[in-house]
Amino acid sequence: MNSMAETVAEAGAGGMKRSWKTVILASLGGSLEMYDFIIYGVFAAEISRQFFPATDPLVSLISAFGVFAVGYASRPLGGIVLSSLGDRYGRRVVLLVSVFAMSISTIAVGLTPNYATIGVAAPVLLVLFRFAQGFFLAGELPCAITYVVEEVPKRGGFVTGVVIFCAISGILAATLVSLGVHSLLPASAVDAYGWRIAFGFGGVIGIASYWVRTSLEESQEFQRMRSHVARRPFRELLESHPAQIMVAIGVAAIVNGSNSLIFVVLPSYFTRVLHFSADAVTLAQNAGIAVMAVSLFFFAWLSDFIPSRLIHRAGAVLILIGSLPLYHAVVAQDISLLAAFCVLGLVGGLVNGTYAYLLADLFPTQIRFSGVALSLNLATAFFTGLTPLIVTHLSRVTSAATAPGLYAAVAAGIAVVAGLFITRYNGQIARSK
Repeated sequence: MNSMAETVAEAGAGGMKRSWKTVILASLGGSLEMYDFIIYGVFAAEISRQFFPATDPLVSLISAFGVFAVGYASRPLGGIVLSSLGDRYGRRVVLLVSVFAMSISTIAVGLTPNYATIGVAAPVLLVLFRFAQGFFLAGELPCAITYVVEEVPKRGGFVTGVVIFCAISGILAATLVSLGVHSLLPASAVDAYGWRIAFGFGGVIGIASYWVRTSLEESQEFQRMRSHVARRPFRELLESHPAQIMVAIGVAAIVNGSNSLIFVVLPSYFTRVLHFSADAVTLAQNAGIAVMAVSLFFFAWLSDFIPSRLIHRAGAVLILIGSLPLYHAVVAQDISLLAAFCVLGLVGGLVNGTYAYLLADLFPTQIRFSGVALSLNLATAFFTGLTPLIVTHLSRVTSAATAPGLYAAVAAGIAVVAGLFITRYNGQIARSK
């Protein structure tokens, strides 16, 4: 009898060990996704000179950012294709294919000859490889979210938070690589080949991630329903869950909008518009990202004890009512830039640590991957890809230095309204436990 009890205990311990291994390995791709997102922007100036030579440096830079946007244009398509395959044939195969193909595309960008070497073929290849990056990235993060919540549903809030924590960590990795390249190489070397090192590093890490992930097994929940998979998951999603898609996009709106502000818009906005020193902005931004990483990890853990929707709603409401006053305080210099970024990071943790679980909980297992992928990629394409243009336009039209705060408040308002409908559609994970 004791022997049987010990066997059951050992089996349970082995299963839990497997589950947490799955969570960690599935989360690695999120780091690579954010690394890739940031590293292109960090080296946009060097890329523009290598692939889009022009007499006007601004025109060259705009061309480089246009290619950056191509990665977002391909994401909805990639999300539809890869998630449909994942809902039909399993999460594991998509998780492996997406990280491998994405890594090859990243390495290809770093190896592509410049305009001076192969002429117009250089920017054409760059566009193709960037399109491929966006296409395969579209399946990576939604698949990781789906995978971990199906592997450890009882700790769904925490494990999806781990995925997002790893994604944020990818930004810090990109910052460190950029700092290392610029510190160790002269400017001419960074322009010639230093930026390629950063892309090569990301690709190699991705290949290593693929190799480690080959030991993953299919998620336990998908294995249990393998005989009942949806034959046309994307069509079923659109026909039976249109309201859930809209709610999910709204829930993700504040995350994509506010993160795009912190990671992309505010550094240049504070230096060029509000005339803060670049060093002060860089220090404040990195501190804010670090605070966000810790904050979201805590609130993801807390969401297994307090409903995720309440934590997310609290964060959205705080951003809604606090954004404009915070930006007014920054403009009036009533608060330091460092303190402002830390506040943004702390409050951002409430929504970043909970939104992934909320998205997964809106869709049943048969179409969960498709639901998360479509809603997340649509939210990303609009609220991340268009945020720089929208904020710039708002600033020009209103002539207000607090334009980023107004945009954040609008995105938060959308999230608050969407959050009111969560209780009508959620609970899908609990039904599959």
